[in-house]
Amino acid sequence: MALMLSSCQQKQQAEPVSHNNLFSALLGKSEAEVQARIDSVWTHFFTPGDINKYDADGEKCVYYEVGDSMGIIVDTGSNDVRTEGMSYGMMISLQLDKREVFDKLWRWAKTYMAYPEDSPWDGYFCWQCALDGTQIGQSNASDGEIYFVTALFLAAKKWGEPKYAADANEILHKVTSKDGKRTGVYNLFDDSTRLVTFVPNEEVHWYSDPSYCLPAFLDLWADNADAKNDFWREAAEKARWLLEVSQDAKTGLYPDYCLFDGKPYRRPNFDYHTDRYQYDAIRCPMNVGMDYYLTGKAKDSQRAMMRRLLQFFKKEGFNGGQFNLDGTEATGNYTEGMAGANAVGAFALADGNKEDRALAREYVQRLWDVQPPTGKWRYYVGMVYFLAMLHVSGNFTL
Repeated sequence: MALMLSSCQQKQQAEPVSHNNLFSALLGKSEAEVQARIDSVWTHFFTPGDINKYDADGEKCVYYEVGDSMGIIVDTGSNDVRTEGMSYGMMISLQLDKREVFDKLWRWAKTYMAYPEDSPWDGYFCWQCALDGTQIGQSNASDGEIYFVTALFLAAKKWGEPKYAADANEILHKVTSKDGKRTGVYNLFDDSTRLVTFVPNEEVHWYSDPSYCLPAFLDLWADNADAKNDFWREAAEKARWLLEVSQDAKTGLYPDYCLFDGKPYRRPNFDYHTDRYQYDAIRCPMNVGMDYYLTGKAKDSQRAMMRRLLQFFKKEGFNGGQFNLDGTEATGNYTEGMAGANAVGAFALADGNKEDRALAREYVQRLWDVQPPTGKWRYYVGMVYFLAMLHVSGNFTL
């Protein structure tokens, strides 16, 4: 049944969007309604749980306090702590001015996840730790460092504390001072292509992950880092480029992993096919949409990119969660995280023509109608959903 629009909503749908609160601009939601929703999502995920009584299935939260001065974001599907979640938690708490939570997360990350100075991995963070802080393996996940550094630069600005920026610059100095020849640990970004490496080790430093491409963040680094500013400016442009060329030309879908030329890459002997649109790739439209509205540096291409992707999911019926890049062999479900990330992608259509704005409105409505996830698998899709809610509600700034 067709949705009936109020006269206010009809007017908003007919006019290009001029601000970043799409819930208000496209759905006619009041500022009070939007703020109440954001407050409820914060309460849902960040009302602290008791780590001594941790229950993966029976709780709503993902944030747990450890003693009086630390906190963690728990991957409730795996019962561990990951740099992805910790850095997302820092970004969320920063955007909502929750400094105490931000500091508790950063304190735990520095204490338990940061590699020691005598390690070849010095400057990086162990991507996976046990709930007690024990590091699991020797590796990183490059999106974690990117979100950590960006959140720290933003915290220095928001709260007037230079130490955050000093921490960010220290990380950048260390992760751009490794050539891999002696230790097998490489720089976070490939020197020749300026693209982020999947993991900067001997085995996989030579390809990337489109969902790690965050050009708006790299532009921020270019303006705030104390070194390599031109490098970061070039890296931002290459991230925009990779998000464009790694997208399927018909469906708009992204692979989880890709080569530095954008071609999908299937990692051999892995437990799933990394050349499909799967778990990492759901974040790509969020990266494109945030770059569209925060920087506006590639609007024409990004509008075409998001039109292609959002038309695919509408035609598919919002049923599948993973696909071959040509849209075949659908598996899984359309998740809360996908609803969120795709709604951020809708920024690229919200100021377009009538058809584009109507499609954008449909995705924003879908996000508004989604409830935050609960149960064992609430962590990953929930954190992507929460970040998306901040973007679409106008609560995300750089």
